[in-house]
Amino acid sequence: MTYSSSTLGAFVAELMRKRKHNNVSLAEAARVSEGVIRNLLKVGIDPKAKDPDPRTLRRVADALDIDALMLFRLAGYIQPAPDANSVRAEYLADVFDSLAPEKQDAVMGVLEAMADQGQVKAVIQEMRHGSQPALAGMDINFPALIREAANQLIAHYAMTAPADVSRIGPGIEVLRTQWKDLPEGTQMRIMALIRRKLSLDYDPTMVETEWRD
Repeated sequence: MTYSSSTLGAFVAELMRKRKHNNVSLAEAARVSEGVIRNLLKVGIDPKAKDPDPRTLRRVADALDIDALMLFRLAGYIQPAPDANSVRAEYLADVFDSLAPEKQDAVMGVLEAMADQGQVKAVIQEMRHGSQPALAGMDINFPALIREAANQLIAHYAMTAPADVSRIGPGIEVLRTQWKDLPEGTQMRIMALIRRKLSLDYDPTMVETEWRD
């Protein structure tokens, strides 16, 4: 499943079509008004559309079964880093992570066969067949790996607040590598991403009164 939309409104509309939602059904699933959904579909398309508040984005993301960070990025609340993945790539990465190991290997086999660069092909081969550590040959500061490590730690420790990063223990396994064995710079990047993910709380002062629900 791929996504080509580059604006928030178009992206949500595309997801609604794929999930077979209309304005009313999505509003009910997200527990917001239909007017909020109508406005959301105009964001990035109609300059008169009001910016959606973070709580609305979280609810809509849950209703559409996607990572809320995708909507936050398209809404402009999060500025992507220069080397950040596209929303499409982030979604596909989440799909890959949810696959069974044998299906992940099948996907990697296709990527290995299609790879044009020898170095890329070699890294994929090492990941599939090598006996070295899981991160052998890879840039461990690659955004997708940082994101995956952050997600694993948030889930493992059931983190709910930025301060919870202090609970990360040296022996916890992240991406099949112990935390203490990761470079300090990589640890800092992972913790920074966790703090960012967990600090996206709704702030009612960010939007006008008529758009609060």
